Amino acid sequence: MKLKIEGMTCTHCARTVEEALKSVPGVVRAKVNYLKKEAVVEGEADLAALAKSVEAAGYRAIPKEVA
Repeated sequence: MKLKIEGMTCTHCARTVEEALKSVPGVVRAKVNYLKKEAVVEGEADLAALAKSVEAAGYRAIPKEVA
């Protein structure tokens, strides 16, 4: 699943978002790309739980359309 991440201003932000995503039950792997402002999450995590964890870290996650 790909998520657009809003509010990141540096690589430290990307690490913070990545750790927040990894803390969600069901996440097997999470990788955040600061330059693309996106996260790729693998696993069976609930989208609402992912968005909530990112929001709690101070950012915003928006599902990206899969083409």
